[in-house]
Amino acid sequence: MAETPFSSRDLRDALSAFATGVTIVTASDESGKPVGMTASSFNSVSMDPPLILWSVTKSALSASVFRSAAHFAVHILASDQVDLSNRFAKTGEDKFAGTAYTNDDNHVPILEHCACRFDCSAWAEYEGGDHWIIVGQIEQITRSNTEALVFSGGAYSTANPLRNIRPTAASGQISHSLPIDGLLIYNLSRAYRQMAAHFHKAVRDSGLSVPEWRLLASLHGGACHNLPDLATRTFIDPESLSDMVTSMEENGLCIVTDSNGELEVAGTSAGHDRVEHLIKLGQKQDALALDGADDNALSDLIKLLHRVVLNTDDSIQKV
Repeated sequence: MAETPFSSRDLRDALSAFATGVTIVTASDESGKPVGMTASSFNSVSMDPPLILWSVTKSALSASVFRSAAHFAVHILASDQVDLSNRFAKTGEDKFAGTAYTNDDNHVPILEHCACRFDCSAWAEYEGGDHWIIVGQIEQITRSNTEALVFSGGAYSTANPLRNIRPTAASGQISHSLPIDGLLIYNLSRAYRQMAAHFHKAVRDSGLSVPEWRLLASLHGGACHNLPDLATRTFIDPESLSDMVTSMEENGLCIVTDSNGELEVAGTSAGHDRVEHLIKLGQKQDALALDGADDNALSDLIKLLHRVVLNTDDSIQKV
């Protein structure tokens, strides 16, 4: 990196404050072999003609294919496609193995169940530092009503409209007059947003990002996990997680070991101490959130939420 007053990690952390959608760009090489990669560097350029751009790092194995491709597709991922995003973010493996896709008339691989897709023809290419900037002209748009996946603060998320909803002062009760008030997904989202507003501020005030907190909390007490498991637990994409783990190991907050060719990450006493006060703060917040409920409310709620997590985990084979 050119000499600057900040490190590449500082730059990446700062850029992560800008929330983006998550895309997978696909094309085919001259032999018809499909290529694809996860990219968050996607944006609109022009309405007339309809142009978009995205960028690919010069070191990417598929960079030459995308630069020479006459056509490509940009898939905006749905909120339930985190695993697909992680798969196409990796290097050195057949990303399409076991992935449902079809080829369009231009032999471009088309992925299923995305929030939106732009079928593009190559329009221009520019050099941008260590990346190639590829501009495409949109030939066709395919949309669904699916919620889109968002990447912010180094972690996957979803975008929800801001709502200033409060219980009425007279009754202290929440309205149940609308069908949405009885939906689990709505109430989970609302409860999370209200609890996270205070807790995540405390996390940031302690000098940690929310993804860093999730990582250290997952290693609390010397716990040990492999990288795929940590990615699932923390909602962090593999590349950012690898960088974060490396940085934390350098600061003595975790230990990385090789177990039969698979990297495992274990917590340290320093990492434990770094988030111990946040664990206790979270426990106090739990008690306040369930004030007025019976003594078993928290354990019962946690059990129910664990059931929700298990029943909605796409990686688990359903019978």
